[in-house]
Amino acid sequence: MTYETRLKIRKAHLGKGEGKTYPKLFGRHLHRIVAELKIGRKLKQGEVVHHENENKRNPSPDNLRVFSSQSEHATWHAKKRGDAQ
Repeated sequence: MTYETRLKIRKAHLGKGEGKTYPKLFGRHLHRIVAELKIGRKLKQGEVVHHENENKRNPSPDNLRVFSSQSEHATWHAKKRGDAQ
């Protein structure tokens, strides 16, 4: 599929969602693309991108943090809530 075709399809779908999910760019979550640009490499399998302000629609580089695994991400949240020591 050509770039122009993909762009046409993307434009046809933009604005039709309910705004409850992550924004995408050509089928990829935008926050993952931005995180890759921020760290200067592709994300490794299993790495998790966290939104510091909890707003999943905000892909600003300053709002993103990369965890090495879902386990590390969950531990961070537990510590933040005070569930873990």
